Amino acid sequence: MISQSDVQARLRLFRYGLVVIVVVTFLVSLLAPFFALRGTGDAAPPITDFLGTALIFTIVVAVIAVIIYFVYQYLLNRTMSGGAR
Repeated sequence: MISQSDVQARLRLFRYGLVVIVVVTFLVSLLAPFFALRGTGDAAPPITDFLGTALIFTIVVAVIAVIIYFVYQYLLNRTMSGGAR
């Protein structure tokens, strides 16, 4: 059986990990196309051209992260209660 403090610690760590994943998604989806096109020899487009796409990717990943968090929270609380159905 998992204690309540262990559940809260696991959820906190999981939440921080999901926030890191969302931030990294934003940075990669914003900067990767910019740096990929910068090396082509032509004039690189402004970085703001990729902002809309980066925001869409970030919102999708954030929604998926929230769903995963609540599913994980439900499973942990169910495990803590002994798995009674």
